[in-house]
Amino acid sequence: MNTLEVKNNIQYSGEGEKLAASIAMIVVLVSFSMLFASLFLAYFYYRITEPVWPPMGMERLNLFVPTMSTTFIILSSISLFGFNHYFKEANQLKMKLTLALTIGPALAFMGSQLFLWESFKNIGLYASSGIFPSIIYSFTWIHVAHIVAAIFSLLWLVPISLKSEHTFKDENVVLNVGKFWHFLSIIWLIIYFSIFVF
Repeated sequence: MNTLEVKNNIQYSGEGEKLAASIAMIVVLVSFSMLFASLFLAYFYYRITEPVWPPMGMERLNLFVPTMSTTFIILSSISLFGFNHYFKEANQLKMKLTLALTIGPALAFMGSQLFLWESFKNIGLYASSGIFPSIIYSFTWIHVAHIVAAIFSLLWLVPISLKSEHTFKDENVVLNVGKFWHFLSIIWLIIYFSIFVF
């Protein structure tokens, strides 16, 4: 087997791995989408059947902490786009910088969620307080559980950012971690506008 055939076989194998990893991530994201879709369906059904909104004589939820959370996750997503760009260019320095700018706001998002739950408690809003609070807690708890998994996946990019040369496997990891994180960013934006803004 000559050198060209070896290279073609390696490339073919790499493309096959990329396709398999991409399909696996799509399956994962579809299953997560169905979970969140069921929550949104329950929320919107509850909302349209309530004669007054917010229900239970409540005032509108304060937007400060949810807006902070939204800012953090958007900044993190933008930085991850930058990381992906510099990964393709094999620019190690900028990869490290954009990864730090991705993980930092991601951790800040987690911290802001703790503040959010504390702010709920300060106004007497607990998961056991009724349907509306239980839905809010369900959304944020489930989303944060996925965020924890996504942050661990972001940490998987650290050793990749330290390498000067990358493999097809590295490319698959970068691609799929990006899909997962951007998916959760979009889910949070829907939660933010559906529950806190409108």
